[in-house]
Amino acid sequence: MVWRARRRAGCGRCDSGPHCRDRPRADPNRGFPDRGRAADSGARRHGQELTARPRLGTLAAAAATIVASCTGAAAPTSGPGPTGMAANPALRPATLTTATSLDADARRWVDQTVATLTLRQAVAQLVIPWIPGGYASESDPDFQELLGWVEDGLGGVSISIGVPDAYVAKLNRLQSRARVPLLVTSDFENGGPGMRINHSYALPSLLAQGGGTSFPPTMAFGAAGDEDLAFEYGRVTAAEARAVGVHWLFAPVLDVNSNPDNPVINTRSFGADPDAVGRLGAAFIRGARASSALTTAKHYPGHGDTRTDSHIELPVIAADRERLDRVELIPFRMAVDAGVDAVMTAHVAVPGVLGDDLPATMSPYFMTELLRDEMGFDGILFTDALRMGAITDGYGAGEAAVLSLEAGSDVLLAPADVVTTIDAVTAAVQSGRISRARVDRSVRRLLEAKARLGLHRGSRIDPAAVASRVGTAEHRATADRAAAASLTLARDEGGAVPLDPAATVLSITYARPDDLLAGRTFNTTLSGVAGRVSTARVGPGTAWPVYDSLLHAAREADAVIIGAHVPPRSGAGSVGVPEAFRTFVEAANRIEGTGAIVISFGNPYLLSAFPAAGTYLAAWGGWEVSQRAAARAVAGVAPITGRLPISIPPLHDVGEGLDRTVAPQVAARDLGARIDPLQEAGFVPGARDGTVETAAGTGAQTATGGPGRWQPHASIPPCEDIIPAGPLTEPAPRDAANPDDLADTFCRNGAAIVSPREVDPARVGLSADSLAALDGLIQTALADSAASGAALAIIRRGQLVRLRGYGRLDHDEAAPPVTPASIFDMASLTKVVGTTTAAIILAQRGAISLDDRVTYHLPWWGEGDPAKARVTIRHLLVHQGGLPPFRRFFLEMQGREAYEDAIGGLPLDYTPGDSTVYSDIGLMTVAFIVEEVTGRPLDDFLRGEVWGPLGMADTGFAPDPGLWHRVATTELDEGYRGFHVHGVVHDENAHAIGGVAGHAGLFSSARDLAVFVQLMLDRGVAGPCRADPVSGLPCHRPRFQPVSVFAPGWVDRITRRQSDASTRAIGWDTPSPRSSAGGYFSARSFGHTGYTGTSIWVDPTQDLAVILLTNRVNPTRNNSKHVPLRREVHDRVARAITDTPPGPREPDAPREPDAPRQPGAPRNP
Repeated sequence: MVWRARRRAGCGRCDSGPHCRDRPRADPNRGFPDRGRAADSGARRHGQELTARPRLGTLAAAAATIVASCTGAAAPTSGPGPTGMAANPALRPATLTTATSLDADARRWVDQTVATLTLRQAVAQLVIPWIPGGYASESDPDFQELLGWVEDGLGGVSISIGVPDAYVAKLNRLQSRARVPLLVTSDFENGGPGMRINHSYALPSLLAQGGGTSFPPTMAFGAAGDEDLAFEYGRVTAAEARAVGVHWLFAPVLDVNSNPDNPVINTRSFGADPDAVGRLGAAFIRGARASSALTTAKHYPGHGDTRTDSHIELPVIAADRERLDRVELIPFRMAVDAGVDAVMTAHVAVPGVLGDDLPATMSPYFMTELLRDEMGFDGILFTDALRMGAITDGYGAGEAAVLSLEAGSDVLLAPADVVTTIDAVTAAVQSGRISRARVDRSVRRLLEAKARLGLHRGSRIDPAAVASRVGTAEHRATADRAAAASLTLARDEGGAVPLDPAATVLSITYARPDDLLAGRTFNTTLSGVAGRVSTARVGPGTAWPVYDSLLHAAREADAVIIGAHVPPRSGAGSVGVPEAFRTFVEAANRIEGTGAIVISFGNPYLLSAFPAAGTYLAAWGGWEVSQRAAARAVAGVAPITGRLPISIPPLHDVGEGLDRTVAPQVAARDLGARIDPLQEAGFVPGARDGTVETAAGTGAQTATGGPGRWQPHASIPPCEDIIPAGPLTEPAPRDAANPDDLADTFCRNGAAIVSPREVDPARVGLSADSLAALDGLIQTALADSAASGAALAIIRRGQLVRLRGYGRLDHDEAAPPVTPASIFDMASLTKVVGTTTAAIILAQRGAISLDDRVTYHLPWWGEGDPAKARVTIRHLLVHQGGLPPFRRFFLEMQGREAYEDAIGGLPLDYTPGDSTVYSDIGLMTVAFIVEEVTGRPLDDFLRGEVWGPLGMADTGFAPDPGLWHRVATTELDEGYRGFHVHGVVHDENAHAIGGVAGHAGLFSSARDLAVFVQLMLDRGVAGPCRADPVSGLPCHRPRFQPVSVFAPGWVDRITRRQSDASTRAIGWDTPSPRSSAGGYFSARSFGHTGYTGTSIWVDPTQDLAVILLTNRVNPTRNNSKHVPLRREVHDRVARAITDTPPGPREPDAPREPDAPRQPGAPRNP
């Protein structure tokens, strides 16, 4: 691993490294919005006593925090602990073992904090109670009690179910009261972020309230068997956990689920093969580390071979030491080797090893001799929750805590009584039963972990960053990919999968009455990709007459699907389903010519209840992501490739599974059907409702739908039917956010979709007839498969003479038409609309200089080649940094940290400044610098500084799925991703790094880019505008005061060529003989293109700009028909000028034309 020096927040130099140098710097935050740093949190609680419990003691002021000065000095301060914005510092070492990997400030903070804690305060640091994740008012008595514990020195909290914003609000409130920052833990173990920060719904509509990314259960990753997916599972889970303030994941579960009757582990495990469990668990650990979260291997020494739930009573594991070494301990040894940060104990008895029924949690043999001494683990040891029945049935809260510490645990998790626990441990030390040195050893481990997380420098979470990091389109696409890869067809005796596209289908959902979402997403998705689908729902209380009527309906259907939402639970033989349902499934399976497709959305061992079932598909879990994947698979629009990671005795063994490829007759149907929130709630457009008689409280719905990804869209009226609204008489409220009532209304003019903002071209010296010919030119190119759609904006003298769309968002005839508001993948336009703009803002504020050496800001960047110390930011922006054009990193790695390591280790290809080689890697590096200097993600910085103030609401990275109905599709990726790319970035490296990158990843619309290019024509200042539809101004969101993005002179400086040897400006390009700008834009013009088929060209001498957006890579990148189209569009626009007609541009340096490239190659403009 690569170690890097990091700049201290607010300091004008980096901490260490050969390229650090002292130099006065302007404050990089000058002129920036508040980044959420808390003001002095002297709002320490009033000091009143809580009568409900004794105080835990008050921490000494010297233990509060160590404030690092810019000179490197550090000293303890009085008052509350650090409340600065929490970062996600890289966790470089393999494990958190000792303080040797900490920097001097962190080590000093740990030493001084340990030294100043009283005994009771030290014990309190080792206690982490469970807390709810939902909203709590300040007056809530439980929250008041929790605040008191935090103020008195609690070590951390383990937070449960909530929504992201509530998590952040609650944790920030708690951190602001903690003198020593809290360590925040949570499970996030089975389904990733969705386990804790998703699946809240409004009643009675069941509209989802949004939240974190929901993955299928952990066992699904065992079925997929793909370490890369397990890595992504860890990476995404950790990234979203850190975004909402959770530092430590109680994951992965490394129990080997060898007992089919296990009611508590089951699908929480990767499977029954110890090596596979260990291999996938290690990949999860590596992924989580890539997103800077800590991980926990649980439940040691193994909880997989039991029929008892330790939440209720003490399970007994029938194993001796030889069996443990052969099965249960293998994954834990692999986790230790992978650098897992913690281990969690199991409340299980192992009499074959210990000779009695002592819980392993309380066994010095297991927790010290075997784990630490023999296996070499030196991280943190958490108990499992001490309030579980396996412990409380035999031990009081105090004695359980003392025994656990004596055995070797460091942290007492979720005790039955917090105060009693602290009292008991304190008394044990005072009596000599436990030494103070033993307590301090565990405290030191915990504080080192907090320091490694950067909590000694700041613990507050940035609420504004949550929306850009939690539940993103990229993350959801990863979850969809995992769910699809996990589906396992254990048997299909009649060849029922995939469905016949013309089949009438009866889909029956079995679920408990309180499982309101069971079957909804499955049925809605199936209705979109199959034929006629009728649905019904039954449950544990359904009477036989209802089943009998469903059997009659099943005989009339071509196919019957039974989706069983049965969560793991005890009950040998029946797997927790009633006899009536088992009888119904058996009867449905005997229907001649139909049979039944049984899908388990939960307990995979369900098949033992219906051993005669002819078709059985394991979907592993019941959340929407698994329902959606299962529907697509049974319909034949997605392949099935999973393998059983468990045995289902005596029916199937580990490794069994049937493959299904995409059915040829439905291959044209999209693999990524999008479902809007109303459909997720069961409201299907055009559905016909019907009923089937059921037992009380159950009902049925019939839905019809057609194939395809695209939902029905409103028709666009002819332009002659539209009467443009007059100008606004009063401005909208200045705090109105994205007022939809001011959005454009488009109309159809022939084959084009037109904005009413267009003005008569003659008003600004352009020929209307010449421009009219552009419509035919573009339509002809689309008909020739140059792209499925295009958007065009032309601006002259501040007026829009063209703002219209052509074609469709996809080649599918059901796809919506392209409009000026349609959103396209910008590809390399990201470099200028995003990264270059951000860098220039910092330069004009003095936070950076374009002639700064890169290693001044990123010391790690120069580690691969000493010559990299000479590379400046200017070199990168003009593509003269010595870097190669690209590397196919995405084939080998995922995540920001991995990319930094790889780029830091790259040697240069040539001497900086000697040549010009267009390089994606250079602009990726510039983005790293922007984020390092500002302390903000690139997208967050640009949204706050540029796109938001300008009203560019369509512009950003990773569009929300709610916008995908406006996003143009790109490539049918049959290799790297395996799906038709839509709504996520096309560029593979941008995708692998997380969707936000300096070289690609931005999405925008023609109407938004019109605002940006007018800003460039106006030399960096956008004037006020009222979004008047008939004004002709490129302004579709009102601005009530000028917005200054570039200081005077900067636009001219960055858009001029930097040398005679190259056409490159700062970030931008200038014309050459074969430029996409054509032959008539002046030599003073500047522009850029994107690999997906996008371009911007601006000619200041003619006060002219042209924006042309296409999705030319749909369905394949091997398509260059857009190249002549771009040149011809620009030539015709230039030749349409009537008042100052331009002549052909003078010849200039030769330049290579656009050409197809291989995956991962740079977006050559």
